[in-house]
Amino acid sequence: MNEQKRVVGLGFPSISTSFGDFPIDIAAEIGCEAIKEFLKLHKEFDFKLILTEQDSKVLNVFELWKEIKDDLEDFKFQTKKGNLLQLKSDLRIECRFIVVETTWRMKPGTNQLSKRIFDALGSKLHEELKRLYPKPGIVGEAYPVKIPKDSDLHKSEGIEQIIFVVSPNMNPSRPDPVPLEKAKELLKKTYDSILNAFWELTNGQEYRPITTIKDNVQEVSAFDILMKSANKPSSKISPESSRRTPSKVGSGGWNNVLLPYCQKPEMFPKSEVYYYDNEFVIIFDKYPKAKNHLLVIPRKQIDNIGELKKQNLELVRALKEKGQWIIEKMKQENPKLFFRMGFHAVPSLRQLHMHVISQDFISPSLKNKKHWNSFTTEFFIDVEEIERILEKQGEVKFNKAYYEDLLKSPLKCHLCDAKSIKFIPDLKKHLEEHWNES
Repeated sequence: MNEQKRVVGLGFPSISTSFGDFPIDIAAEIGCEAIKEFLKLHKEFDFKLILTEQDSKVLNVFELWKEIKDDLEDFKFQTKKGNLLQLKSDLRIECRFIVVETTWRMKPGTNQLSKRIFDALGSKLHEELKRLYPKPGIVGEAYPVKIPKDSDLHKSEGIEQIIFVVSPNMNPSRPDPVPLEKAKELLKKTYDSILNAFWELTNGQEYRPITTIKDNVQEVSAFDILMKSANKPSSKISPESSRRTPSKVGSGGWNNVLLPYCQKPEMFPKSEVYYYDNEFVIIFDKYPKAKNHLLVIPRKQIDNIGELKKQNLELVRALKEKGQWIIEKMKQENPKLFFRMGFHAVPSLRQLHMHVISQDFISPSLKNKKHWNSFTTEFFIDVEEIERILEKQGEVKFNKAYYEDLLKSPLKCHLCDAKSIKFIPDLKKHLEEHWNES
């Protein structure tokens, strides 16, 4: 099997339960919720997450919360009893990345797993860790380190990188204990950091953690990591676009993937960025649901349509104007295409973005009912409707539960009254017929 097609594995322990005296039931709920969010946002990502513990009680509690959380796929998220450093030799599960808890000092041997890691890899690992991260670690952050290719862990177990995490501590006999409510917040942030680091490392990015308390206060965007790996010289960005409010930082990294395009569109290739100016950036949707699918994004930070007010009408009209410009250019290339412009009622990604999507819906990335219904039911709100709502009501408020239920609607062709469509393959075949007839 070649390297690109190999399923990428992440092995990790139950965070903070044995090391930080965190109540297992609460810890498992938080961990499963973070993983559920990650799975929901990265359905196309071919990976597996392996929670590995020696304690059956811990595994049983995680299994219980897996059932409660419902959408946690058994293949992509598994619990295994075993040794995290011997997953391949003992269980035939290869994890290129494993997670090890540490303290803000990042010293060797802070727990049994850490001790085994440093015993196996020697002093060079600690030297590399301190070289990469010379400042004290931040609770909730992840700190990846590559291990030597000639080490037994790499040759025998296939481990390539260790993701050290500074996890929250509730044990009063250890330094810096925190109360339960604060620990819950920090544990969620820790899982988000682990998953964010895993996702970006797997996609060839260099994950750059917050490394000092000063950095943490300034709230520099975690997605600057995308810029660090680019070959082009960096340019300055305004303080408004490079800082985030504290309330939004601990919510996880992957739902912020649009922000770097707004901050430094010039750093991305033309295969990703279609156009940008001082006010807007237009990108190709990473997982297009049709032959032509682009996103028009204001560079000024606005989370979603729920933040729009009447004074933002000009912004909405400018988005529509940019969208119409794209449509005209696309139709010149393929006159058969026709388009809609609009927004998801419940967007999954932060930063306001308007979809410009052709109505053929012929794409390998269109894979399930949710994909289809998110663009062909009321869940997709035309830009003209948003404009009308703002003119009349001054704000955009939607019933989240109602719109999320629309994603479960039966499959229905948006072009005709066909009633025999039950499965996505049938729908895709039906759409091809429409395309060939047009």
